[in-house]
Amino acid sequence: METVTCPVCGGEQPALARYPGYLCRECAGRASTRDGRRLTLVNTSLAGGFAARYADSGELAEEETLTHLVYVDGIRCRADEARLGGIVVQPAPEGDLPDGGNGGQPR
Repeated sequence: METVTCPVCGGEQPALARYPGYLCRECAGRASTRDGRRLTLVNTSLAGGFAARYADSGELAEEETLTHLVYVDGIRCRADEARLGGIVVQPAPEGDLPDGGNGGQPR
């Protein structure tokens, strides 16, 4: 099985062609807002969807849910629903739009 390294911690993980630079589960679990407030990243239903919630209160983190932008160890990342369920977090490309590329509309 082909492996890749997590772009944050360098740990080995299975290679996924659809998500070549994805963060490992442990690093993705440290997602936070720009100012460091810890987030929980979840699917909104069994069919998928994406939402970010504040880990300490469970409240919806509206900005991060709309923009999909989160931070892991100071690295700007984009979180989204994975194709077959779950959440995938990848470093955000330099040109990534602040609204996640969807015109500010919820997904």
